[in-house]
Amino acid sequence: MPTSQSPAPAPDSQPHILVVDDDPLVTQLIVDTLTREGYRLDSAPNGVAALEKIQYQHYDLILSDLQMPQLNGIGLYLALTQQLNRLSERIIFITGSTGSSELHRFLKETGLPVLRKPFTLIELLRLVRQVLKAR
Repeated sequence: MPTSQSPAPAPDSQPHILVVDDDPLVTQLIVDTLTREGYRLDSAPNGVAALEKIQYQHYDLILSDLQMPQLNGIGLYLALTQQLNRLSERIIFITGSTGSSELHRFLKETGLPVLRKPFTLIELLRLVRQVLKAR
């Protein structure tokens, strides 16, 4: 059920969001929360699976963990930029890591938003709305 702060998008204009995270609990929390807000959601357990879905489906936004097996969030971002896919500009990174200097440098260079674990559902919704509004 949508919150009283913002109406659900009309069915034909519902943003489609891809959640990429290897933690099924985090993925389910995000999917459940955003689905209740009226968004369409898909998920993938890593960047390889995400790239496969992106080939066949249009997405308006990606929420991606930074640390995952097979292909992490940085690898997903780099693959999208190499493909000249505009989705590379519409990623929200999720991380529980305090991070290395390399990670901090990457995040600063891309300028993409970061949702730090643990996050609140209010923080999640605010950031998703902000990024989708900017598109």
